[in-house]
Amino acid sequence: MYRLLVVDDEPFTVDGLFEMLSDVPDLDLDLYRAYSAEEAMELLSRTKMDIVLSDMRMPEMDGLQLQQWIQSRWTRCKVIFLTGVSDLQHAQQAQRSGGVDYILKTEGDEAILSSIERAISAIQEDRRNENALKRAKEQLKEMLPLLRREWFDTLLAQDEPIGPPFVHRLRELDTPLIPEEDVLLVCGRVDRWSGDFNASDQALLLYAVQNVAEEYLEGAVMLPIMLGGSYFVWLIQSKDMDEKDGLVTANYVQGTLESIQQTCKQLLKVPVSFICLDHSVAWRDVAVTFKLLKQTLVLGLGNGEEMILLSRGEDPSAPVSEVPGLMLDRIENAIETGQDQTFAELLRKLFRDVPNRYSVYAQTYYSVAVILLGQWNKIHRSGNAAPANGEARIGRLLDVNGHKTKEEARQFLTELGLDLIQRGKQDQDERTERIINKLNRYIVDHLDKDLSLAVLADAVYLNPSYLSNLYKTCTGRNISDYITENRIDKSKSLLSESQAKVQDIAAAVGFDTAGYFSRFFKKHVGVTPQEYRSRLE
Repeated sequence: MYRLLVVDDEPFTVDGLFEMLSDVPDLDLDLYRAYSAEEAMELLSRTKMDIVLSDMRMPEMDGLQLQQWIQSRWTRCKVIFLTGVSDLQHAQQAQRSGGVDYILKTEGDEAILSSIERAISAIQEDRRNENALKRAKEQLKEMLPLLRREWFDTLLAQDEPIGPPFVHRLRELDTPLIPEEDVLLVCGRVDRWSGDFNASDQALLLYAVQNVAEEYLEGAVMLPIMLGGSYFVWLIQSKDMDEKDGLVTANYVQGTLESIQQTCKQLLKVPVSFICLDHSVAWRDVAVTFKLLKQTLVLGLGNGEEMILLSRGEDPSAPVSEVPGLMLDRIENAIETGQDQTFAELLRKLFRDVPNRYSVYAQTYYSVAVILLGQWNKIHRSGNAAPANGEARIGRLLDVNGHKTKEEARQFLTELGLDLIQRGKQDQDERTERIINKLNRYIVDHLDKDLSLAVLADAVYLNPSYLSNLYKTCTGRNISDYITENRIDKSKSLLSESQAKVQDIAAAVGFDTAGYFSRFFKKHVGVTPQEYRSRLE
């Protein structure tokens, strides 16, 4: 789906284009309207647009100025100008500056549709031309990512990182981040690897994800850090440090994550999830913020894949803990991401390789026990009931001597881990259902208001594209179908139970004009509103 914004200071033109494009079945468009350049800028500050269809002449700002403003924030946005013959020279200048096309107002709807199709083709071509894998192979040979990982681990371990050693080390990492300025955090994860990907392939693709992000986030300063396994974190600042409001960077990054996610899926063939803070934080707060983001990403929504989550950043109460060993990291990741078979196999291999020394066996057992206890507490904090025989099982978990043999201990840990994985999935499904129910209630209560995808996403604090996919996955239908069904039902009710005018009924279900409402009603009911009311008499 591509987002398209129509901008003109003439409401009749905006509404006409909006209705015309709404009736085109072959274009997969999410449509928005703005009745002035100022309104368009306000919308573009919050929501990434793929295409802007704009008038060339508007009172407070002409189309060329608006295009320059858009390109300074959304460089990949395609701008199409509607212009008169007298504006032709300006339109040509706009095209040289990055506008994708211009159309004379006398050319009609067919020319507009052709221009939009060309813009969509250009967007698709941009994605195909990303040579992320080639760049990733070159960077894989360098030691810089490893140095960044070590530096980040050190950052997480200290309370006050700002100082001469910190500044010097930050510069060694080949990044223009400014230690005196706050930083925005994005935590990400590759949700699932293909079965034929080995460790080298996975590392290569993590580099590729980083390269894709750097291409899209060209309007920000970014320090990417790969954390091992499937996780990574990006530290981001605005290029224009005169803009002190951290939300400028946050909105820009949040709007770009969708494109990064889509490109990773199309080009790299890997599903990726993100969680982004909605404000920048001081360097001393990076450790506690990172822990919160990773925990929230682990909890997830829906099927736990291809998520784009936003966080307000409340501080967690528990301190950050570390579990040594690559195998233990993989076991923890399997539990958090619900991979039950992988968890059981990794645990079997871990205990199989334990040497015949009691101290090493006890250390291995308690390392796994700490992981399981952490997952137990997460489920309890989420409001779910603790697993059956909770106190007894916790007591047994904390007593390595309560198991007669090493194999008995492994079987107990496996059974408890599988139980926790299942309960975690149930918790995720319940939280997803609550969001869907909240969204449905909002739609029913605001049928007379703007129900665009961006507005609905704000209501449940999710990314618009991710919300659309989540709703379709969980309900089997599109959000637009649910909105249409409720608008039709309310229209029928008002037509049969009141003598209100058709125009008043149109406004009550969210339509600007009675004509557009009548066409919409007939399309879905088979008769006009007047005919429907007459049949009831």
